Amino acid sequence: MSKNTLFNYFTKTPPAAKKAEPTVTPDSSVKCNGKLNGTPVSSKKGRPEKKVPEVSHDDEEDQLTDHEEEELASPVKKRRRILMVDSDDSDDEYKPGKKDLEASESEELSEHESPSSEEPSEDEEVSTPKRKRRPDRKQNAKKPRNGFGKPNGHTPTTRSIIVTTPPPSKASPPSTPASTETKSKLALFAAKQTLNEKAVTTPEVGEDGKTWSHLTYKFLQPNHIMDANRRRPDHLEYNPRTLYVPEDFKRNLTPAMRQWWEIKSHHFDCVLFFKVGKFYELYHMDAVVGVNELNISFMRGEFAHSGFPEIAYSRFAPLLVEKGYQVARVEQTETPNLMEERCKTISRPTKFDRVVKRELCQITTKGTRTFNVADGDACGVAGSHFLLSLTEKSVGAGATYYGVCFVDTTIGSFYIGQFEDDRHCSRLRTLMARYPPVQILYERGALSPKTQLLLSSPSCPVPPGLQSSLFPGTEFWDASKTLKALMDGNYFISEKNDSKITSGPDYWPPAIRSLISEDDTLGLTPRNDSELAIQCLGGLTWYLQRCCIDQQLFSMRTFQVYTPVDLKSDNSEEEETYKFGSFMVLDGITIENLDLLSDSDCSLVSRLNHCCTAFGQRLLRQWVSAPLCEIKSIKLRQQAIEWLLAPQGQKIAKEAKEKLAGLPDLERMLSAIHSQGNEAKSKTHPDSRAIFYEDKIYSKRKINDFLATLGGFKTLANVAEIFEGEDCMSKLLLKLTHTKETSPLGMFPDLKPVLKFFDEAFNHDVAKQEGRIIPIHGVDAEYDAALEDIAEVQEKVNEHLKEQREIFKCKVTYFGTERKRYQIEVPDSACKYATDDHCLQSQRKGFKRYYTSEGKELLEQMMSAEDRKAAALRDLSRRIFAQFSKHNIKWAAAVECIATLDVLMSLAEHTRSQEGETCLPEFFQPSSKRKPFISIQDGRHPCILLQGGFIPNDIHIGPPSDGDAAEDKTLILVTGPNMGGKSTLMRLAGLITIMAQMGCHVPATSCQLTPADRIFTRLGANDRIGEGESTFCVEMSETASILRHATPHSLVLVDELGRGTATYDGTAIAAAVVRELASMGCRTLFSTHYHSLVTEFGKSAGVALGHMACMVETDDIDEDNEEGGDEGQERVTFLYKFTPGACPKSYGFHVARLAGIPKSVISSALKAAREMETKANAKKLIRALCSLSVSDSHFKDNLSQALECS
Repeated sequence: MSKNTLFNYFTKTPPAAKKAEPTVTPDSSVKCNGKLNGTPVSSKKGRPEKKVPEVSHDDEEDQLTDHEEEELASPVKKRRRILMVDSDDSDDEYKPGKKDLEASESEELSEHESPSSEEPSEDEEVSTPKRKRRPDRKQNAKKPRNGFGKPNGHTPTTRSIIVTTPPPSKASPPSTPASTETKSKLALFAAKQTLNEKAVTTPEVGEDGKTWSHLTYKFLQPNHIMDANRRRPDHLEYNPRTLYVPEDFKRNLTPAMRQWWEIKSHHFDCVLFFKVGKFYELYHMDAVVGVNELNISFMRGEFAHSGFPEIAYSRFAPLLVEKGYQVARVEQTETPNLMEERCKTISRPTKFDRVVKRELCQITTKGTRTFNVADGDACGVAGSHFLLSLTEKSVGAGATYYGVCFVDTTIGSFYIGQFEDDRHCSRLRTLMARYPPVQILYERGALSPKTQLLLSSPSCPVPPGLQSSLFPGTEFWDASKTLKALMDGNYFISEKNDSKITSGPDYWPPAIRSLISEDDTLGLTPRNDSELAIQCLGGLTWYLQRCCIDQQLFSMRTFQVYTPVDLKSDNSEEEETYKFGSFMVLDGITIENLDLLSDSDCSLVSRLNHCCTAFGQRLLRQWVSAPLCEIKSIKLRQQAIEWLLAPQGQKIAKEAKEKLAGLPDLERMLSAIHSQGNEAKSKTHPDSRAIFYEDKIYSKRKINDFLATLGGFKTLANVAEIFEGEDCMSKLLLKLTHTKETSPLGMFPDLKPVLKFFDEAFNHDVAKQEGRIIPIHGVDAEYDAALEDIAEVQEKVNEHLKEQREIFKCKVTYFGTERKRYQIEVPDSACKYATDDHCLQSQRKGFKRYYTSEGKELLEQMMSAEDRKAAALRDLSRRIFAQFSKHNIKWAAAVECIATLDVLMSLAEHTRSQEGETCLPEFFQPSSKRKPFISIQDGRHPCILLQGGFIPNDIHIGPPSDGDAAEDKTLILVTGPNMGGKSTLMRLAGLITIMAQMGCHVPATSCQLTPADRIFTRLGANDRIGEGESTFCVEMSETASILRHATPHSLVLVDELGRGTATYDGTAIAAAVVRELASMGCRTLFSTHYHSLVTEFGKSAGVALGHMACMVETDDIDEDNEEGGDEGQERVTFLYKFTPGACPKSYGFHVARLAGIPKSVISSALKAAREMETKANAKKLIRALCSLSVSDSHFKDNLSQALECS
């Protein structure tokens, strides 16, 4: 009989009925024809199989006790176990093949009879015990139950298949095949689309065509479904995250299946990975999801059931999460022995008590992914994954305030803030563009209709399935409740002068402390301008608690106050009349229109990305989305890149890049190690109680990751050392690569002492092999104390043996192991010297063994010391990780310095890789004498690579660097043919400005400019149907933002404003906007096809004319040609050169012909255009004549009549 392990806890002996059918398995040595390797198989070795007669039902069964119900099982079946050889350490998923499934002749399972939970740990025969009978009544044929109610089934460690044959039943008639009509009705139960709108390909039916049982439950039907509080979906407070499961339904379930439904009822929106022995099992609707999305197979039975080994979690969980599902990992947190001990404390334990405990250990979503050994590198790419918490409050006169709190759970960085926004949600859009969220939480009932439209529109980066509304008060906490919960949770406990800080102002991270009222000494009252921000932190706290990752993230204390980039700071050290903010403002519209951060190959961040590290790539995205405005900071970057482009710098940069290549993501590693070393988490988190059967593998992974992190920081230190001793190095590189000891300006931390400590603290090779850390003396006080106690006791043991040799006057030795140690083995000839203190324990030929009272006492002391040593070793890895995390300030500083160095080397590499000429932009400080300007000579688009080469262009806006006021033209009216390159020219100007203020070289022969505080774009034609805005409405909204926020230092790019409405309306609006922008004095490129604007503003002060040049050839018109040929049409050759002056026409018919419009249509339109043009010219002529001073009033009247007739 196999031992009572966790694998076979729910396993009972299956009833034997009839011989199992032959089964073919991959193992040729195993046969299922009633013989194993040619030997008949019996229920117990050496005994013939016994037949057990059938039993009938008896109503008196209800009077049996719970214990008797377990013993009065169904008739014993014979069982054949076919072992699928599978290493416990294998990462390969077990998938039963078609033959395996056919061979598994398991019984039909109902909802109350699901597969067993535990599995035997040994591959041995299981004997068939005799069933106990009560003599005073008939035996009931009630089926036995285990954790999941499958009749005595189990899932062995090696994922063996149990071949059983159910006993014949007189009451069960043979099943009949379903009719075509029935099958068509069952097809209506097909699964709905998944969150990513991918249709389910596998129908929710069993192998025999029957409907899965969960589709038949009344409480799951759309017209009966309710949440846990029995509210219907049409109720205002309906909670889709929960499910009402009737109590009478749960009473009829098996214990483990009841556990599953109870957890599912509170996490109905999650896919449960339910730990059963060594496997994660999926049931009912979750199993259907697993089969459809993970390509695993259903197991046999009437209800949906699938699963995979524990070791495959890191492969399957990220697949579901990436598709938008929420994965809840449920672990066993109790062994059978602990369960038995628990039941002994209960006066009358029920069958629901006699099941190992299971607890939800983590919920993983797109916004709550972490970097740990179980999940693997679940985040995949180097980009950030932000979880955003949002609320809103309207305050009179249309003013709207937003509270935000967002976190990247892979790193543990929190941002919290509150700000006022306009009616177009400009600042909120900018936030979501710079820090794109993958999941959004918002307070139910708090968002205005415009914000709800924004979140539901296609422009929102988060699909509706990953947006969760939280109930105010209970889930989205108010500010006071949030601060109290954070205080009571002891999340921010820190150490100062060897004492723990658990309260007071120093308890809070600086960012949160700045949001708390100074009048409240307890720190439980927010400031008036921070209440919404703290509320968002409360909603985020509740959700992180629900996902069981709150402790590991909050304890890192990495919080920053979020301030919109357009709110200028006064910390500039520049001597200037205009105070810039620290960074250029790029709103969400500009980021999208200029394609700055997208994953496409043509985005700016993709072109500039030559980074070697993941944390360098994340920093590059921040640089692109927020270029600098302070000239001193820009010049520091320029000097660093110039040095890296020099021959000596190139050599050192190449060596540094080789060392950084292949470096792990140290920023995420720091978060993972902190989580693994967190003391509070190790005591309270369900994972600390979970039973992991691959724990040895996970321990090795933890050690390997830790050693890889140590190796990574050694590499960072080595990279910094490469730059030491170099002459003429820029100040920025000096700060990034030198320590305080080597340079007064150095900011790189001295890592050598800390790294040396961890290098010598334990044997790294042994730790890799054994998956545990054994420290040297002086590293861990607990372990050292245990070793000292063991050595002290061992010395006493040796001394005790010497005393015994003196007593017996001969050589005596110790005998025994473990708890039988320190018995004195004495020859028979010396036994006469034994005293009353010697207690005889055993003997062998010629020897007797004695215990002494002192020996027993020494044994107890030794075992106590060994237990303390074992306990210290069990928790030693965590304590080493915690000791590593104490230096997180140093580690984070090193990562930040090398990330900045990596980005600088990336920008230098980008400059070296350019085929055309590049230059270092020259910046001028704006003042009362020097107006804002930009001058680009031979500029090229940095993201467009053409085989024939890009035609460079010059752009000059505003007075030149010499300050000549005569050329003070801040707005250029750009005309030219369709497809002539106007939009490309404007994007070129915007991208070169961004690159220049990043400190990077730009693709031009010369570039001079004053810093731009903001870039506005009104490019392309887009609507926002989801937000109820037409194309023209979007144009007007973007234009309104420009007119409201632009300053004389802004760069404005407007493309074809007014084309979405009537010609006169559009022309008038465009003219008014041009007039307003010209009066503002901001640098503007305004392209248009309204040539009346050229006439109106051609000679206006502050407005210059420019056009994209082209060469036009016109065919002669053949009036007799009725077939609509090309005669009379212009043939346009685009020169793509920006030249002064205006273009007379837009040549739209050329583009129409290129687009494939039929020739007859083009010819007809061309004639109509010429007629309209003739009339328009006539009107102009008549107006001109009317404006002349003519004395003949009769002549002027005739002209007026002619004008009216035309």
